[in-house]
Amino acid sequence: METSIQTNVEVDLKAIQANAKAIKARTGGQLIAVVKADAYGHGAIAVTKELHTIADMFAVATVAEGIELREAGIRKPILILFSPLPDLAEEIVAYDLTPAIDNFTLALRLNKVLDDKHLQLQLAGKKKVKVHVDVNTGMNRSGVRYTEAAAFLRKLKTLPNLEVEGIFTHFATAHQTDNSFAHLQLNRFSCVLANIPNIPMTHAANSAAALAIPESHLDAVRPGLSLYGIYPANEKPIQLQPALMWKARVGWIDFIEQGEGVSYGLVYKASSRTRVAGIQVGFGDGYPRALSGIGEVLIDGKRRSIIGRICMDMLVVQLEPSDNVAVGDEVVLIGKQGSEEITIYEVAARANTIPYRILTSIAKRVNRIYS
Repeated sequence: METSIQTNVEVDLKAIQANAKAIKARTGGQLIAVVKADAYGHGAIAVTKELHTIADMFAVATVAEGIELREAGIRKPILILFSPLPDLAEEIVAYDLTPAIDNFTLALRLNKVLDDKHLQLQLAGKKKVKVHVDVNTGMNRSGVRYTEAAAFLRKLKTLPNLEVEGIFTHFATAHQTDNSFAHLQLNRFSCVLANIPNIPMTHAANSAAALAIPESHLDAVRPGLSLYGIYPANEKPIQLQPALMWKARVGWIDFIEQGEGVSYGLVYKASSRTRVAGIQVGFGDGYPRALSGIGEVLIDGKRRSIIGRICMDMLVVQLEPSDNVAVGDEVVLIGKQGSEEITIYEVAARANTIPYRILTSIAKRVNRIYS
């Protein structure tokens, strides 16, 4: 094991806890904490353990993510946000996961699993599989079409081993200034709810809707990005605390002469004798290659420009001759250093992407340090 880490992210779990409490206080109902994609790069196991007394349920994207949390000792309900493939039915039941459901094939498989006497013995008398029905109100990527949802629910009621615990939809445009389509989706969902028997948990609001559309809060909200201190839109109705800093180390320092190039392709050429530093992080760690020649990092509290192409394991920055920098010094890629700050929003904008993409691209080999 390396005794000195070349790059790491520092995750403030107390900030995530504070964000969760602030969101729950604003919305007033149950909190389904979205921890998919390794909690947006923050570390799903550490985050779920931190939120175990605050969140009412956790949400992930895949059965494998749910199993990872169960094997780590998480006992709160875990919702699989997308209807799993039917051949995963046994794992869903064995690990007591709550799947989203939008097709009757999965429903039949889940029902049959509990009819299997051998598995019944393993499950110590588990009576029913809880499911949440995914309703497509206009996002058009998953779910039972809203015009067919009532009939689908009636059909589910014919399966004795399934319990419809929840019903939900997902907004396509809640992060935009114009919320007219989000309200159309909410109206469609409300019509579905008006035509079905009472279901214990209704939910629709993602981070953007939880912050900006109070009428979408229903029984529960499903914050993801906002849990980690990042606003999904321009509205900032509550104070969120960024939870992640990304750091690296200076690995090499030298001068290059006028006309010499840097990194693959030598696309950068020095206009004069230039002091440079190699930083031990690259696109193999998830740092965007799109920031080649346009990104900045913080060294000794000052912004320094990335020059040349970002490599898998290294990038190069231009130093000033007077910079007091040595091999091993801290470099901040995202976060504060001194009075300067590089935000996730800035990094995403320069890379022509979104904060979600930056966070979820941070590789497993980047060490996580929790506080």
